[in-house]
Amino acid sequence: MPELCSVLIDFSEAGLDLDRADLESFLLTIVNEMESGDLVQSACPARDEDIPEAAKSGIAAFLIGVLTTEINRKNLGRVMDYLGNLRYGKTLTLSGEMDGMTYNIEYRNKQELDQAANTIERLANLRVKIREQQTQPETQP
Repeated sequence: MPELCSVLIDFSEAGLDLDRADLESFLLTIVNEMESGDLVQSACPARDEDIPEAAKSGIAAFLIGVLTTEINRKNLGRVMDYLGNLRYGKTLTLSGEMDGMTYNIEYRNKQELDQAANTIERLANLRVKIREQQTQPETQP
């Protein structure tokens, strides 16, 4: 039986410049692509209750720009690669917990992802955030 892990994928800071309806359509397309490509076991828009720090009593509303997924741990690298290719030029931040500590792994390319692969495989409570890449000011010689 494959080891599944829950992963939140957050596009809310990705600089997509989409209105709510277009963002929802974009996310549903991502869900379909990931499920049809066997990257995830399941995926759907996240609700408040899916994120512990956002949990509130009452009706659970969908979170704008966030997906909740169930991923076979062996496919985690493939999913990260897919997201990196999908949002080329964006910075991806993967956060998770291991041995009671929180880790944030930030990367911009496949090489950086490959370097962090061993750590990623052991993390729990995973969350991926795709955001605009911060540009460095050019320095004058």
